[in-house]
Amino acid sequence: MNDGHMRHIEHWVFDLDNTLYPAKNNLFSQVDRRMGEFISQRFDLPFEQARVRQKKYFKTYGTTLRGLMTEDDVAPQDFLSFVHDIDFDVLQENTELNEAINNLRGDKVIYTNASCDYAVKVLEKLGLSGVFREIFDINSASFKPKPDPASYLKMIGDLGIDPQKSVMIEDMAHNLIPARDLGMKTVWVPTELEYSGHKDSGHKDSGHKDSGEGYGSDHIDYTAPNLAEWLKRAVKD
Repeated sequence: MNDGHMRHIEHWVFDLDNTLYPAKNNLFSQVDRRMGEFISQRFDLPFEQARVRQKKYFKTYGTTLRGLMTEDDVAPQDFLSFVHDIDFDVLQENTELNEAINNLRGDKVIYTNASCDYAVKVLEKLGLSGVFREIFDINSASFKPKPDPASYLKMIGDLGIDPQKSVMIEDMAHNLIPARDLGMKTVWVPTELEYSGHKDSGHKDSGHKDSGEGYGSDHIDYTAPNLAEWLKRAVKD
């Protein structure tokens, strides 16, 4: 990346999980297990059978929640309250990253498939409370998760974002496809265990699809294995 490529950017759109904190913290692994436990309890299934249903829904609908809502008429708040009842103390502040984010010129927002309440707790633990103008969560998206293009359109419309003057930063490569299609600059933050120079190495992260699944140079403008360093270069005069 040459210095100055981000000077025109007015909107910085950040994913949350495994983007603003490292995947090795295993926060999402707690959420992932709670999803399986929710299905196990709700449908009286052995945990392993519940996990099979969970992964089927995730693969088919983009999120486990969307599958539960579509096929089982599960109330979304019941699910979200249960799966986000986790230990947030595994998170730690990253002073270098926080400084880099605070130094960004322009508007900063969070775009997540999680709930706003969950995002607020994560940001508080990371020392990033009050840094982002808005949190566009799964409720804001009418429960249409990334990478559903309708979610992106609603996000930029509701938040007043000009795609031509924005950048989206995300650990799931396939979630950047709709962003690039809209004209946004895109930054892929691979998980530490997956980064192998330019794309995923096949590692499965706590039930996620591969971070690098869907990787393609046509929709990934930049790769940032160290997000703090990338952001500092991005705004360098």
